[in-house]
Amino acid sequence: MGHFIEDFFKRIQYQGSQDVQFDDLPKLMFQFAKNVPFENIDIIQRKDIEINADNVKRKIIDQSRGGLCYELNPMFYYFLQERGFDVQMVPATVSGNHPEIIETHVTIVLKKNDQQYLIDVGFGANHALQPIPFSGEFVTSLTGEYRVKHDKTEAGEYVLEKYRCEKLEASYSFFLKQINESHLNHMKEVIMKHPHSPFNQSALLTKLTDDGHTTLTDKTFTIVKDGSKNKQSIDSIKLKQLSISQFGIDVGDI
Repeated sequence: MGHFIEDFFKRIQYQGSQDVQFDDLPKLMFQFAKNVPFENIDIIQRKDIEINADNVKRKIIDQSRGGLCYELNPMFYYFLQERGFDVQMVPATVSGNHPEIIETHVTIVLKKNDQQYLIDVGFGANHALQPIPFSGEFVTSLTGEYRVKHDKTEAGEYVLEKYRCEKLEASYSFFLKQINESHLNHMKEVIMKHPHSPFNQSALLTKLTDDGHTTLTDKTFTIVKDGSKNKQSIDSIKLKQLSISQFGIDVGDI
């Protein structure tokens, strides 16, 4: 992949050493979340592009775009793999989705010293921003408190939980089964075409900031800063302006 590592660091504006260690991952995840938006513009524009390493790199790095989970987490997975980490991609089922929409989220499991950690940079604004141990202990970041719990159900054998409004809720469940690009393309097909998919109806762009997050849809623009929310209604003209000024993405005619 040529100068992949250098290009990756430049894309996420990371200034640290290229000799990435486990303790560097929170900083890398934070930089990724701030600079690579979660966005579904290709889906809304009905652009059906095969998910593979070259295409993901071209979109996120060369074109300075973002993507959905099946692009963002694989991008980070390719980086971790290139740096020598023991990682695998696994499918997850998002809590609250339509019952037909299963295993359409992809996340990363990293192994270190016989311990396992969940790494996810592709779940909207709900980034833990650090590896989450499978030990059940909570980790805390500016986005909230998270843990991985062993809880075997039809949807998985582990569940990612997060505190929302002082209530611990399940984000998604997952099995420890490795997947490849073939499954990623299946995810994309479901998300693109299923009538109950949450991502094929209207535009969505979101990314983290130093003190919160910014979210843009076809009807609203929301800034969350230090826990305070400012939400305003917008029209199609404002959508195009904000997509470029806030995310560097031209949404075109959608």
